Amino acid sequence: MTDSRVGARAWLIGGAAAAAAGAALVWAPGGALSWSGGVAAAAAAAYLSQDLPRRVSDRLARRRGASAAVTPPLVSLRIRNQDYVVLADGDRVVEVPASGHTVRLVVTGTGELPVVLTDLRAEVISRADRSGDLSRHAAEVPVRRFEVLLDTDPPRVRALGSSDFPYQVARDEVEVLDLEVTTDSGDVRWVLWLDWSCAGRGGSLRVDLGGRPLRTAARHARPAL
Repeated sequence: MTDSRVGARAWLIGGAAAAAAGAALVWAPGGALSWSGGVAAAAAAAYLSQDLPRRVSDRLARRRGASAAVTPPLVSLRIRNQDYVVLADGDRVVEVPASGHTVRLVVTGTGELPVVLTDLRAEVISRADRSGDLSRHAAEVPVRRFEVLLDTDPPRVRALGSSDFPYQVARDEVEVLDLEVTTDSGDVRWVLWLDWSCAGRGGSLRVDLGGRPLRTAARHARPAL
């Protein structure tokens, strides 16, 4: 219903109330006449002065919400708490974060409307049967903790505390997630998918290292020669 129709309806109801007041003036004798007319007039005035502005305000608020741009959140990623496994990768020697490291996501709202984060999923891109030497690095204290189990099918993201999805982020608000990533099976390349929804729309953001998949290696010691 348009704002003009809402206003017309309000005036129609107000007119009906005024008609009721007129009937009361004709049929009610003596003091009842002035009393019933006053009540009807007060009811019509209250409706027109309170209900109509509220209805128009509600309509305008819904219209502004519908016209606001739906913007997905901004996601940044860092790897923390990592040891490394030193691997021979073709003609190169590479350091791959060892199983048990933490991936930290920082999710920031960017649009006019709050965005609800509905889920987080992991996807394995590749897996290779490799092992190497473990090189240890100092760990850091995590913030909000989850774990990523790369060896389940499909890979599983599971909360390690009492808090779990969904979360809501408004503009300039931040949600920080630390993901402890584990695998017992070789050298895994993988990415994350962050599901979001806002004002009836939604999507999935691929989270990786600037277009490259994340990489995690199992902590198996190299077999003795």
